[in-house]
Amino acid sequence: MKKIKNRFIKLFMAICLVFVSVFAFTQANAISAVFAKTNTDSEYVNTITDLKTTNLMGGVTLYEQKMTSLLNGDKQKAFQEHFVQWVDLASYSNANVKLVTWTKQSMDNWTAATTKVCALDWEKNHPGWIVIAGTNGDFFSNSGDNTKEPTNNFMADGDMYRADYVGGYRGVVGINGDNTVVIGDPKLSSNMMLYIYDKDGNVAEKLPISGYNTAAASDGITLYTKDCKDTYDLTGYTVCEGVYTICRVSNGKNKTVFVKGEMGLSRPGKTAEKPYQTREEIKEDGTSKTITVREFYIATKNQEVVNKLKSGVKVKCQYDFVDEWQNVENSVGYIHQMLQNGTSLNQCSTDSFIYTDHPRTFIGFKEDGTPVLMVIDGRGSSTNPVKEGNCGVSLFEGAEIMKLAGCVNAYNLDGGGSSTLIARNENGGFDVINRPSDYGYERSTGNAIFLVM
Repeated sequence: MKKIKNRFIKLFMAICLVFVSVFAFTQANAISAVFAKTNTDSEYVNTITDLKTTNLMGGVTLYEQKMTSLLNGDKQKAFQEHFVQWVDLASYSNANVKLVTWTKQSMDNWTAATTKVCALDWEKNHPGWIVIAGTNGDFFSNSGDNTKEPTNNFMADGDMYRADYVGGYRGVVGINGDNTVVIGDPKLSSNMMLYIYDKDGNVAEKLPISGYNTAAASDGITLYTKDCKDTYDLTGYTVCEGVYTICRVSNGKNKTVFVKGEMGLSRPGKTAEKPYQTREEIKEDGTSKTITVREFYIATKNQEVVNKLKSGVKVKCQYDFVDEWQNVENSVGYIHQMLQNGTSLNQCSTDSFIYTDHPRTFIGFKEDGTPVLMVIDGRGSSTNPVKEGNCGVSLFEGAEIMKLAGCVNAYNLDGGGSSTLIARNENGGFDVINRPSDYGYERSTGNAIFLVM
């Protein structure tokens, strides 16, 4: 009986040993299958389809390819599929092509528009120029107060729509007039500046503004906009009235403002003064109607300033970029740098914003400064036209893919349903190249970034 028992134990141990060996062999094969050598220069990215290239205009090329990448660069995760689209240039030395930002123009308030509509609006405001390709831009306010305001600093065409900036990992890409860039926390003037233009549209003079929407400075210049909450006693001052073509106030911590318009009449100041966007007009029959006036005031005791602000003179009031930012003409905010000097950041991050697989929009730069604009699709499902198997990426994966596109530095723009890449078609219109995750529909966003010529 004892011999039979011993034989049973030995047989059981042998079976266990075989099971463990088979399990270990199976797991080893599974792991080696997952981490087999990829077909790219990144151990975290595979290509599935051949690279499709389309030559656009001005040396700009559109690339499309389906890829897989290892979620969050975490070897405990799996490779996931997604469509990847990007545009770049063979050489940025082509001075005819510029990188610019834009928001759909509106006189009174922040506004949102699809990337295609924004591109058409940019062309409308820049006769003789065309948009070649572009993407959505910065994150923006689309919940809560839902103002559509970009969440970070924003300049277009030298106009500082939003001087406020966030700082830290929420930086700004500043684009100089010569196509070079400066990136990080912007440097701003301590005062707003009053730009006075000559009849040819050139800046004739710049003067510091002492304050805005506050008690008038005893000397200097004070600006009042439609967003002024209180009235002020301006007796003893000259009030130079203006009509704005653009007025913006930021909901950022500094509540900065931007005003652009044309001067009207000057008059002595009165008590309880403030400008208005609309006023009530009494008609001859005694009834009233609301009229749009779009006023702004410049109050000063300096007669020399008053003499320069004659009726018909065009002006602009804004904060300026200074120091290494002084030549910036366009800017857009980002959240997180993903690629720094050729090194992908945030591998195996525990920050859900960084590690979650989302549709993403990226801007990156090659060693010579050439820009790359990329969108990676995601959030596919059986009920979404984006389709299953289109998963999106973490920022680490995005960095690896941007590196494969030739970038040495890259930054994360607004993603999710906002992610959109457009390209000019043969008919002079624009095609959406990617598969927006809002069930295939373009989302209206706060601003956009374009390659133009």
